[in-house]
Amino acid sequence: MTASISVLLPLRSATPFLGPALASLQAQAFDGWRGVLCPVGQAAAALAARVAAAEPRCCVGPAAASEVAALALAADGIDTEFLCVLDPDDALAPDALAGLHAALAARPDAGMAYSRHVLMDAGGRMLGPGPLCELPYSPEALLLDWMTGPLRLLRRAAYRRAGGYTDAHPDAADYDLCLRLSEICAVVHVPEPLYLRRIHAAAPEVARWAEGIEARYAAFVAAARRRGLDAHYDTALQVDSWHILQPLPAQ
Repeated sequence: MTASISVLLPLRSATPFLGPALASLQAQAFDGWRGVLCPVGQAAAALAARVAAAEPRCCVGPAAASEVAALALAADGIDTEFLCVLDPDDALAPDALAGLHAALAARPDAGMAYSRHVLMDAGGRMLGPGPLCELPYSPEALLLDWMTGPLRLLRRAAYRRAGGYTDAHPDAADYDLCLRLSEICAVVHVPEPLYLRRIHAAAPEVARWAEGIEARYAAFVAAARRRGLDAHYDTALQVDSWHILQPLPAQ
């Protein structure tokens, strides 16, 4: 089967859960995938070469100094119609790619499909659904709550039209990309939990928790300005990390 989905796997220097992540990719019911290993640093490039030698459906993308740059370079080089990212800490449900591919096939106007996800700990114990899983999607709601992660299948054309991964907000690159996509295309929510998100002390979202909050706020402010909302609303970041849009004071 010809590959129609490129699955990007960012490889950091420490990847203790890479084995289960790759096993979940190999177990996909949808067989039309190709893995693209995205090394973050030269040390990870050696690991990527070993993985590609053992799994012929995986190739190695250009190494880069940051994860965002590695993903951007890999995405620039793909020729498949769709792409998604599988973090090496996480795992896919067996029907993850099939479910998201079917959702986009049914909606030609949509540039992104995302699913619900389940949290698990370092030992694989299930912790419950992702905190924003149940929120209804809209481009406006996405400004205030990031409900479109972490498993997203993107049309390559929509990804490129939106500007792709950038280093404008490196600790919130995924959120920034989702915001830009929501401004140019329809988005489909697949209600099934198709992704297992692993939470552990060394995970980037834990280790850089404060930086992530500030970066998501900066991406939110940029999106509000692109949409012209700054003419009528002020923005603020509360200590509980919620984004706020409120009317400007009367002149």
